[in-house]
Amino acid sequence: MTVSDALPLRADARRNLERILVAAREAFAQRGLDVGVEEIARRAGVGKATFFRRFPTKDALVLAVLEGFVEEIEAAADEAAKAADPLDGLREFLLHHMTLQANNTAFFDAVSARFTGENPPVEVTDRMLAAIARVLEPALAAGVLRDGVEPGDLSTVAKMLGAAIRPMPGVLLPEAAWPRYLEVVLCGLRAGQDPLPGVAADPCTMVREVSAKSA
Repeated sequence: MTVSDALPLRADARRNLERILVAAREAFAQRGLDVGVEEIARRAGVGKATFFRRFPTKDALVLAVLEGFVEEIEAAADEAAKAADPLDGLREFLLHHMTLQANNTAFFDAVSARFTGENPPVEVTDRMLAAIARVLEPALAAGVLRDGVEPGDLSTVAKMLGAAIRPMPGVLLPEAAWPRYLEVVLCGLRAGQDPLPGVAADPCTMVREVSAKSA
């Protein structure tokens, strides 16, 4: 069950929950998933009993933090889809994604390692691809993207950009360099070129295949 599925909370319980999630997000961003729950509870200013009442396992907390990121990306996608210029919306969405990856590298790397091959978050992948599709829809309708661009392409591009701004462990390119490589990618997506060759990546199918193997 995700945090958004939970029953309504009292105001004090809601504040405790928010403090735990903020503390966990900051701790995971700094140290990955190795940080202990005691440290997260200390940062949040709550007792261990309060912590475990909300999150009986560490995986439950990890998934709740991941849910927060997904909701943030969904909101960014909805905002991007409203842009007067669809390419500007696409650019802002990818830049937001780059910022998330840059600020939360340890968390995303650890989550990827933790769930690869064992209970991968299928619903998360579905929601991410649906958000990307909403960003692409206005650009495709306006004819400003080359033929054949699909949500799987943009998902892969977002990962490529994340790797580009983190060329080696512990090294992050200055933000002044980010638009350069973002523009390189957008040039490859703009209309006026031959249709994209080959086939697009299909993360939804891939994660289901991994899930089936681990069942």
